[in-house]
Amino acid sequence: ESKAVSAGEVVVGDLVQLAAGDKVPADAVFIEGSKFKANEAAMTGEPLDISKSRDKDPFVLSGTSISEGSGTAMIICVGSRSQWGVILKTLIVEPSDTPLQERLERLVLQIGNFGIGAAVLTFLASMIRWCINGKSNGWDATLILDYLINAVTIVVVAIPEGLPLAITLGLAFAMRKMMGDQNLVRRLEACETMGSATQLNADKTGTLTQNRMTVTEAWIDGKEYSQMPPPGLSAAYSDMLCQSMACNSDANLSRKDNGTVEHLGSKTECALLQLVEQLQPPSGTHQSYIELREKFPEAQRYHFTSARKRMSTAIVNGSGSRLHVKGASEIVVKLCTKVMGADGKVSTLTPQKLKDAEAAIEHFARRGLRTLCIAYMDTPTAPSKLGETAPERDLTLLAITGIKDPIRPETAEAVALLRGAGVTVRMVTGDNAITAEAIAREAGILVDGDDGLVLEGPVFRKMSDHEKEAVAMRIRVLARSSPSDKLVLCNLQRSLGEVVAVTGDGTNDAPALKDADVGFALGIAGTEIAKEACDIVILDDNIKSMAKAVLWGRNVYQSIRKFLQFQLVVNVVAVSLNLIAAIAGIKELPLAAVPLLWVNMIMDSMGALALATEPPSPELMKRKPFGRTAPLINKQMWRNIIGVSVYQLTVCLVFMFAGADLLDMKCPIVAATATVAAHEDCHHRDLELNGFIFNAFVFMQVFSELNSRRIADVNVFAEITKSPIFCGILALTVAVQALFIEAVGSTVVGPAIGFVSQNTKEWITAIILGVIILPVGFFVRLLPLEWFPGMTDEESNAKAMAASKAAVLAAQARVDAAEQAIDMGPPRPSEERRSLGLGAIGESLVASRLHSRQSRLSDASSSTVEGPPSKSFKIFAHAVIAAGRLKNTATNGGVKSAEEA
Repeated sequence: ESKAVSAGEVVVGDLVQLAAGDKVPADAVFIEGSKFKANEAAMTGEPLDISKSRDKDPFVLSGTSISEGSGTAMIICVGSRSQWGVILKTLIVEPSDTPLQERLERLVLQIGNFGIGAAVLTFLASMIRWCINGKSNGWDATLILDYLINAVTIVVVAIPEGLPLAITLGLAFAMRKMMGDQNLVRRLEACETMGSATQLNADKTGTLTQNRMTVTEAWIDGKEYSQMPPPGLSAAYSDMLCQSMACNSDANLSRKDNGTVEHLGSKTECALLQLVEQLQPPSGTHQSYIELREKFPEAQRYHFTSARKRMSTAIVNGSGSRLHVKGASEIVVKLCTKVMGADGKVSTLTPQKLKDAEAAIEHFARRGLRTLCIAYMDTPTAPSKLGETAPERDLTLLAITGIKDPIRPETAEAVALLRGAGVTVRMVTGDNAITAEAIAREAGILVDGDDGLVLEGPVFRKMSDHEKEAVAMRIRVLARSSPSDKLVLCNLQRSLGEVVAVTGDGTNDAPALKDADVGFALGIAGTEIAKEACDIVILDDNIKSMAKAVLWGRNVYQSIRKFLQFQLVVNVVAVSLNLIAAIAGIKELPLAAVPLLWVNMIMDSMGALALATEPPSPELMKRKPFGRTAPLINKQMWRNIIGVSVYQLTVCLVFMFAGADLLDMKCPIVAATATVAAHEDCHHRDLELNGFIFNAFVFMQVFSELNSRRIADVNVFAEITKSPIFCGILALTVAVQALFIEAVGSTVVGPAIGFVSQNTKEWITAIILGVIILPVGFFVRLLPLEWFPGMTDEESNAKAMAASKAAVLAAQARVDAAEQAIDMGPPRPSEERRSLGLGAIGESLVASRLHSRQSRLSDASSSTVEGPPSKSFKIFAHAVIAAGRLKNTATNGGVKSAEEA
C-alpha cells in the first residue's frame, strides 16, 4: 500500500517511490526502477546526471533530485545522520579572527599603552611642578582638575577609537562598490581578507568554465573544424546532420525570460541540440530541433546501454526506415562503411579515412574533449519490423564531435591577473584528470616550467598527513576530488600560514566554504546551503569577479594603512607636544581639551571618511598579497610617520617657546580702573599664541592627510580627480576650522577653551607651515629605508615564503624518514598498503592513468578515449613497467576507485 507523507515523517526502513522532478528527502539505497538518474549538483556541484543501479551506484543522497526515470529506494539515514544533516552540523562554528583583526589587536594595544603612558607622565609632571610652585605661591587645588582633564584628553586623542570607524567605512564602501562588480558580500570582513589571499582553490564547472556542454570541435570527412558551426557545409549535409542530432535524442532546451537556455536531460545531447540551433536558426516561435522532431517522429528507439555504448532511433523513410546512431566514437566508427562529405555526397570509408577518423578521436580525447560519433543508415525494413536489436551495420559516418564545457572567454585573463598579483590559483574538480589538465592549461593555471602537480583525489586521500603537507602547495589540479578533499586541502594550506579562498556551489562544499578565510559561493549554480556558508556570493559565477574582489580587498587594506599613517602622526605630535609643555611648566597647554577634541574629530571621523573612500588603483594587482604575516605598519610607513612627525613637532615646539617673538606678539596694555592700575595682559598673548599653534597644527594635519594618500609613491596628487569625496572633506575641514577660529575665538567662549581669533599674518603663516608638509613628505620618501625600523612588505613576504617552504621541507623530511624506517625493517604483508611518498606520487598517477576508466561523472552517451601520455609521463610509465611494482596496486586501486565513485 502506498501512502503520501511529508518529508519530515520519513523514517529509516521506509520504501519511497521517486520519479523525475522529486527531491530526495533522506539518504536512501536504490532498490528497483527504470532509467533512474539523480542530479547530484546540489551535493557535488557537477551538473551531470548520475545513473543509479543496485550493482554500480545504489546510493541516493538527501538533497539531490531525480532527473530522469522512476524507481523505489529504501531510506537508510534521516535527520542529522543523513549527508544533508551532517553538512548542516558542520556549519555551526565560531568565526575566527581575520588576519587584519589579529594585526589590529596588537597595534591598538601598543598605541593604547603609549597614550596612557604619555597621559600618566603628563599628569605626574604637572603635579610635581604644582607641588614645587605651591611652596611659594600656595596650592590651588582647582589646578589638579585641569591637570587631570589634560591627561584624560591625551588618552582620548592617543587611543585610536576612530580606527574601527575607518575600517567599517572602508569595508562598507568596498562592499557597495563590489556589488557593482557582481560580488555580494555577506560578511563585511571578507572584503579585506580577500586582499590578503595567497591561495585560491577554484571549482572548474561554472567558475572557470561556462557550465554548459558545447560542441567545440568536429571531424567531417577527413577535415577538422574548430569553428562552430562549421563553415562551408552544404544544405543536404546540414539537413542530415541536424535530423540525426535532433531525432536521436531525449534531451530538451528551455529558453528563460532572461535570454539564457537551460539544458534539460543529458548535457551532451543538449550540446548537440545547441549545434542544431546554430546550424538551422529557428524561423518561428518553435526551436529548430522541435520542428525536426515533429517532421520526423520517432518510430523506434534503442536506448543507450553500457554494453552497446550507443543509442539509436529509427524514423520512417518512405516505405523503409532510417536509423540514426550516436555513441562512443571508437565503437560506432568501426560500424561505418561509408562517409558523407560536407558537400552532401556519400563515398566509401577507405582504410585511410578510417585511420584519420581514429586519429581525430585520439586527438580530441587527449585534449580533454568528450567524443561522439554520429552516423545513420537507410534500410528497406519498416520500423515496426526492425526487431528488438538495432540493425547497426554498414553505417554512413556523418561527423565525430568533440564536446566540452568550454572555459569562459575572460578566464585566462583573470587567472593571469591573479597570478601576477601573487595569488596561486588551483583547480579542484570532480572531473577526470585528462579533462581537468587540458582545461587548466587552457586557463593558464598549469604552465610549462611550473612546479605544479596534477593529482587525483583517490591518490591524495591515501597519503599520510605529512605527505599531504609536502604537496599541498604544489598541487595545481586536484581531479576526481570530493568536497572533503577540498576541505582537507584548505585546512592544510591554512596551517602552513596561507590565507585561503575557496569557491563552491554544492551543499557538500559548505564545510570548506565555512573553514576557508574567504568562501565564495556561486550565485547562479550554487545551492542555498553553499550561499549560507559563504562569505561572498559571486552573482555571475565568474572568476573575473574574484579578481575584482582581490583588488577591492587590497584597496581596503591600503586605505587602513593610509589612515594609520595619518592618525599616528597626529597622535605622536599632539601627545608629545602636551607632554613636553607640561614638563616645561607651561601653564596654558598649546592644545587644550576642546581643541584636542576637534583635532580628534578631524583625525578620526573626517580623516577616516576621506581616506577610506578612495577608489582602487590597478597598480595594487601588481603587488604580492599581504598574507598573514605582513606588518600593518611597514618600513615605508614608519619613514613617513617619523619624518612628518619630526617636522610637525619641531614647528610646534619652536612656536611654543619662541612664537611670541617670531610673530611679534605683544602683551596688550589694559587701561587702569578705579581699583586696578594699568598693566600688561600677557594671558591674552598666550591665548593668541596657543590659537596660532592650534591653527597651524590643524593645517599641518590637512596637508598631512593629503600626503597620506600615498605610502611609497612620491606623487600624492595621482588620480586625485577620481576622489571627489576626499577633496570635499578636505575643503569642509578647512571651512569649519576657519569658522571655529574666527567665530568662536572672537567671543568669550574662545578664551574659555584656550584660544582667540587670529590676524591675517598669523593665518598666512599657519597655512604656509601646513603646505610645507608636501615637500617634506616628498624628501622624506627619498630617504634610505635602512634608517628606519620595521619591515618592508617584500621582506615580510620573503620571510613567510621561507617559513612555508621550511614547513614543507620538514614534512618531506618526516615522509622520507618514515619510508627509510619502513625500508630498513622486515617486509610485512601490510607494507603495500602504506602511504605513498612524494617519489611515488608520479608512479601512482601513472598507474591511475594506465588503468583509467571513464569518470563517474561522464555522461552515459559519451565516451572518453585517453591519448598517449606526455614525455615526462612516459618516463614514469617505463619506470613503473620495468619495476613491475604497481601492477597489483593499480588494479586494486582501480577497483577501489570504482567503488568510491
